[in-house]
Amino acid sequence: MSLLSAYQDLITSEHKGKPKYMATVTALLNHSTDIFNCAVFMDDNFDLDLANGQQEDILGRLVGASRTLPYTPDRGLSPVLDDAAYRNLIRAKIAQNVWKGGIEDLAEIWRLLFGAGIIIQDNQDMTMDVLVIGINDAITQEMISQGLIVPKPQSVGINYAFSGEPVFGYDMETDFIKGYDHADWSYDHPLPSFSYDMESEEKGMLGYDEAYYT
Repeated sequence: MSLLSAYQDLITSEHKGKPKYMATVTALLNHSTDIFNCAVFMDDNFDLDLANGQQEDILGRLVGASRTLPYTPDRGLSPVLDDAAYRNLIRAKIAQNVWKGGIEDLAEIWRLLFGAGIIIQDNQDMTMDVLVIGINDAITQEMISQGLIVPKPQSVGINYAFSGEPVFGYDMETDFIKGYDHADWSYDHPLPSFSYDMESEEKGMLGYDEAYYT
């Protein structure tokens, strides 16, 4: 229902049959309808989940994210981001702008913005291991690897790894961390992955004492 018809429905039968009265009301409300429709357009088209093209470019400028990457990506990927990838970069910039510096804060912001999981381990040597779960498109993974997506403290190095499926957690069951029956054990991580019944440095699989697991 339009704003005009919503107001017209409020007019009582005493006046509804008067052509001049209805024409006057309609003429006045047409201007309000245009303003209302413009406000709805602005709200929808500058919603980050719905914005594209020029509207998305404006949002990017507001938060400090350019659609054109400051480097040439690998694998023949274009440095000019499409709307979906640019949306991820804008979300990441928002996360960087509001992040308070804590690992728990970052994990919560990440889930809210991306609907995906992130696991962070502070190695206590000015490096962190970051496992990103559920982000599978190549250009966003590329931007993560280049340090454009995940916020980090100054001068801290990050080792990135990716998994398309929930990863193994020994005593945890969430959307992103699963037990033996449902976890992905094969993600690419710089440290050896946990293996229940295999001990092989060559295959990158080690047991409880030396493997990387959540």
